[in-house]
Amino acid sequence: MKKIILFLFALCCAVISCSTSGGEKPFEPYLQIRPESLNFDAKGGVADVQVLANFEYDIISSVDWLSAERDDSRDFWIKVTATASKVTEVRSGTITIKSKRDDTSKSIEVTQEAYVKPINTNGWAEIPAMAENVNWEYGFHDKLPSNNKLRNYSFCFDREKHCALWVAYPLHECYTDGDGERTNAWSYDPCCIEDAYEPNLRNAYYPQNSDKYSHSRGHQLPSADRLASNEDNATTFYYTNMTPQLQSLNGDTWAKLEDDLRNDYMCSDTLYVVTGAHFAPGYGYAYDNKGAGKACAVPTHYYKVILRTKKGNSGKWVGNCSASELQCVGFWFDHAAKAPRQTMSVAEIEKKTGHTFFPNVKNAPKSTYNPSEWQ
Repeated sequence: MKKIILFLFALCCAVISCSTSGGEKPFEPYLQIRPESLNFDAKGGVADVQVLANFEYDIISSVDWLSAERDDSRDFWIKVTATASKVTEVRSGTITIKSKRDDTSKSIEVTQEAYVKPINTNGWAEIPAMAENVNWEYGFHDKLPSNNKLRNYSFCFDREKHCALWVAYPLHECYTDGDGERTNAWSYDPCCIEDAYEPNLRNAYYPQNSDKYSHSRGHQLPSADRLASNEDNATTFYYTNMTPQLQSLNGDTWAKLEDDLRNDYMCSDTLYVVTGAHFAPGYGYAYDNKGAGKACAVPTHYYKVILRTKKGNSGKWVGNCSASELQCVGFWFDHAAKAPRQTMSVAEIEKKTGHTFFPNVKNAPKSTYNPSEWQ
């Protein structure tokens, strides 16, 4: 296709420039731009634009955050660059291709998405340390639909694996008591992840091109942990909260741990939870869209790490507590049918996963735990 375009362009130029027995034909300018519009996210970037012209031209930017230059490695192409934005509104500008010979010109319309100020999570006890990784993106549901003074949950989404590596959330009866029900409101997350990276989970996970599912849509934040309202519960059915999980684990020993968190470990001082999926070398894949879609990585292990006050009703925030006033623990599961929970310190799970938990609670006793407190 590119060869055809270049041939037609060369032919067009030849026809325009040739002379006839009646004398030289008047110059007819030719200018075509593809695409004629560009959109950048707030991070900025570089985009390629094809410019077909039979004249020399200048490249003019209307704003200081946009620039463009010829691509020395390819004929008929320019590179348009947008710098990162710190403006909280959408901004726009143009790159104009203007003939040096006459007034012929065309413009590329450019828009850039608004900068969203990062949410300050320094006071969130449950949030893990946020590391830099080209495939990771962080999302924050910082307002619970039923009470915008309460945060909901946060996650670290891996765009390559098509799932969240961890989901972090507070757990308290204000989240679980109410008139909400299980909604089964499966949907893409409106927060921040592009739909192209999220799995399409109107149905369960399937082997590729198979008509029988292999893995359930396993919640990391359980549906039953958000029942204050139906709107709250619906947020647990976002695809960013799902991983391909064997139902024989999801509905058995894993479900028992989720029940224990709500019934035995939750307290009036708030329980802080991180649920995670771990991928040891050799992990496999399941497919979204009934086996006809994206290859979604299947975790080799699952875990939960939790933090709370020992008393449970101290009235103190965990960040203001001494180590002797706090307790935390980790639970580790092989991803296998009815796999038993393995109880261990949070520090051990940090070593297994590479994540750092509870960095905002400096006195969290991550290296110790009392097994009798977590039976």
